[in-house]
Amino acid sequence: MARRGRKAKNKRRRKSNPKKKVSRSIKSQWSKISSGAGILAGLENITGADMAASTGQPIGNRAKNFANSLVGRVTGFVPFKDAPGANVTQQISIDGMLNKYTGIGLGMLAYSMIPAKVLPHKSKAKQLGKALFGSGLISGVFKRSENPHSHNLVTNTHSAPMATAQTVSVT
Repeated sequence: MARRGRKAKNKRRRKSNPKKKVSRSIKSQWSKISSGAGILAGLENITGADMAASTGQPIGNRAKNFANSLVGRVTGFVPFKDAPGANVTQQISIDGMLNKYTGIGLGMLAYSMIPAKVLPHKSKAKQLGKALFGSGLISGVFKRSENPHSHNLVTNTHSAPMATAQTVSVT
């Protein structure tokens, strides 16, 4: 017995626009892009000044210097004593909190708050601005200060004693 049924129609598939495909993948990955940019900004902020000691060195020495810089600035422990730039000390100071990443983050947050509907990518700017601003603030605490009068909060050196007024009694 032959079965009679509806004959399947031939449907043509439409080719998707490659630009839209890339645009959709970027939209879906934007949170990962923003958090990655924040992490990279924080790492560069903490280790940027110390990486100059290993310029031109092999990648192994650069990796040791990076680890020394990151771990040394945050905890005070230097894991690789033989690496270039191994004299990294712990640094906790509020001097570095206002840096280029906090400025860029604040600028992007300000852009996202402009009340005009014609501006493009306001939500993306807000997300990236939050990531950069937060990482700039947090990593700025551990950033090496260029200020010679820095107020390092964990230094072992004693500050100069305050001048006190002495009273002299006349008898």
